[in-house]
Amino acid sequence: EDTVLVYNGEIYNYKELRNELDYNFQTDTDTEVLSVGLKLKGKDFIKQLDGMFAFAWYNKNSKELIMARDSNGTKPIYYGNISGKFCFSSEIKSLLAIGFERKICKEALKHYYKQGYNSGYLTLFQGIKKFVPGEVLSYDVKSGRKFSYNLNNKKININSNPKNVEERIRHLINKSVKQTLMGRRKVGLFLSGGMDSSSILYEMIQLGVKPNTFTSNFATTLPGSALNEDSDVAKQYCEELNIQNNRLHQNEADFVEAMDNTFYALEEPRQGKSFPTYYNTNKFMSENGIVVTLSGDGGDEIFTGYKHHVKGDWKNKLNSLSMNHRGLNNPELQITLDEQMDYLNEWLPKEQLQGDDINDMMYIECLNALCDDFLIRNDKLGMNFSMEARFPLMCNELRDYVRSIPSNLKATIGTNPNNNKKTFAAKTLFKRAYVEQLPSYITKKKKSGWRFPTDEILVGSYKHPGKEDSVLRTYIIETLKDKEVREIFELNDDVIETFIDNKNFTPNQGSKFAPALLKQKELFTILNFAVWKKVYKMSL
Repeated sequence: EDTVLVYNGEIYNYKELRNELDYNFQTDTDTEVLSVGLKLKGKDFIKQLDGMFAFAWYNKNSKELIMARDSNGTKPIYYGNISGKFCFSSEIKSLLAIGFERKICKEALKHYYKQGYNSGYLTLFQGIKKFVPGEVLSYDVKSGRKFSYNLNNKKININSNPKNVEERIRHLINKSVKQTLMGRRKVGLFLSGGMDSSSILYEMIQLGVKPNTFTSNFATTLPGSALNEDSDVAKQYCEELNIQNNRLHQNEADFVEAMDNTFYALEEPRQGKSFPTYYNTNKFMSENGIVVTLSGDGGDEIFTGYKHHVKGDWKNKLNSLSMNHRGLNNPELQITLDEQMDYLNEWLPKEQLQGDDINDMMYIECLNALCDDFLIRNDKLGMNFSMEARFPLMCNELRDYVRSIPSNLKATIGTNPNNNKKTFAAKTLFKRAYVEQLPSYITKKKKSGWRFPTDEILVGSYKHPGKEDSVLRTYIIETLKDKEVREIFELNDDVIETFIDNKNFTPNQGSKFAPALLKQKELFTILNFAVWKKVYKMSL
C-alpha cells in the first residue's frame, strides 16, 4: 500500500498485538503486524514489542522514516552517509559493497584494544556507525526534523520483598521459551550443561517439545583437564531425558581452518579464544537441518553469573580487561579509563540504573559485553548459515522481572571472617528456582566456563608444555607478519615469542606457572584484529 518495511527479526508477542489492532489482516505474520501497528499507532507502538528486531519503516504519504533496534541489541543496524545519501543495513558487507571505504576508525581502535570489542555506536569501519541497543529514530524527510528515544529509558523499580519469586521465575522462563518457539522451523538448542541452557531444555520438555541439542567437546592436551566437564554433564542430562544430544568434537586443525571464515561472518574483530568453535558448531547445526537456534545467553548477566559481579563496579571491570596488556606508546591506541567511561556515559540509557551496584553493573554489561560480544556472535554466526538465533532468557517480561529483584537475593554475598574479603556465590536464586526440576549435578556444579584450549596448546604446563610445531602456533606467527599490524601494536618476533612462550615456568603458589598465560588476552585481541584486517582488506 503506502508503506515500506525492511525488517530483520521476530516479534514474539505479535499475536496479542494483532488482536488489539482494528485492521483486516491478510497474513498471519509478525511482519504485517509490525507494519500495520506502526501505521495505526506510530512510533510508540515499538514500546509494545517483545522480540528481537532491526527495522526501517517508511510512510510514503507522511514522508516519515522510523528505524529501531531492539532493547537487547540482538539485531544490528549499521548506517552512514555516502554521496549525499543516508545508507543503512543489517550487515556491514553491503555498505562496503556500495562504496564505503575500507579504512579503520582510529577512535574505535582505541576502545577495541582496551576493551576487546566495540560497544555503543562505534564500529571499526571509518564512516560506519551502529544503532545502540534500544535506539529508535524518527526522521521527517520533508522537514529534516529528527526525533529519537531509547527503549531502555524506562524505570524498573527494585521490589525489596518479592513474593513466590522462584515460582515466578520458572513461570516466566516457561513463557519465554514458549514465545521463542514460534514458527514452523526445526529448532536446535545450544546445550552447554550449565544452568542457563539446562533450564531452557527443561521448559521445552514441559511444553511438549523434544529438541535436538548440540554440544561441543574438545581435544584436550593436559591430563586431568576439566575442559569437557560441561559437555559431559550435557550428555548425561540428555541421556536421562532420552533427548538427542548431537556432539561435535573439535580439534586444533578445525579451529585454525575456521578462523578466516569466522571473522568474515562476524564483520568486526572481538577478543576471544573460542570464536571459531562457535562457527563450527553453528555449521554443524545447519548441516543437521536446524533453522532456529535457542541458547542460554543472558542468564549470567541478569542472574549474577560471574565472580566480577561481586564488586558491582563496571569501571573496575573495564580496567581489568586490559590489565595485562603491555604499555604501548602508539598514540593510535592511547585512551584513558576515564575517557572510556565518558564514551559509555555518552550513549548509555540511564533510566534503569537503580542504585543497586550489582544490578546496575549487570545492566551496563547487558548493553555492552552481552550485546556486542555474545548476542551478536550467535546472531551473525547463525545467520551466516541461514539460521536464526533466539535468546529466551532475554525476553522482556522475564528480563525486566529479574532486574527488579535486589541483587542480594540473586546471589549469596558474605564476608570471609579470616581476611574480611567479600564472598560471592553466584546464581543462588536461579539455582533454588530449579533445585527440584534439574539434577543436583547441574544445580550444584561450579561454573567451569566453556572455551577452546588455546592456553594448553600454545603454552601448556611445566610437565606438558605446548608443542613447538602446533598448527595454531604456526598460524599465529604467519598471521602476525602483517607489517601494519606490527606497527600498530608494536610487535616484533621477540614480542610474539613472549605471547606463545612454552619454555619459561616460574614457581607460583607451589606450582609451575607460565608468564605467557597472562598475555593470552592481548594476543587474541591482536590476532583476531589481524585476521579481520586481512579478510576485509582494511588499512589505517
